[in-house]
Amino acid sequence: MKGLLKITGIFMIACFLLPLSFSYAADINTLVDQFKQATDLQRQQILKDNFASDISASGIVSNVEEYNYFKEKTDTLKKYYRISTQTQNTPQDTPYEVVFLYKNESEVKDIPKGERLEAAGKIIKIVDERLQITVWIFSGELTEQEKDLFKQDLSL
Repeated sequence: MKGLLKITGIFMIACFLLPLSFSYAADINTLVDQFKQATDLQRQQILKDNFASDISASGIVSNVEEYNYFKEKTDTLKKYYRISTQTQNTPQDTPYEVVFLYKNESEVKDIPKGERLEAAGKIIKIVDERLQITVWIFSGELTEQEKDLFKQDLSL
């Protein structure tokens, strides 16, 4: 009987904590909504749990530009190409923007403003800009050096 009560208690705790878990986002809408509703401490956990995870997203291109990442500790500068999208809303009305980051100019140079872009990649950053959430997605394979470079923004 004690064993059954112990198992039931553990099951009840697991069922209670499961909805509070922010470790996995099924899609970008879920991730954005979870991030918006989370406390600062929970946001750090969301970032840790989702960093370099696969995700796909889409949006209307608002700008394509060169973007430089600088790592202060090693004095390293890396050039990338950033595609910003127009603000859109999740089904729960959370405004968000997607930023796609590419290594090669040739991958982005022919993408016009106003075109709908759908792409997959790795989550490298999620930022609450108070009026909207911005999710940064790296297109391509992340090397260990790049993971280290992007982690500096996350305080991981």
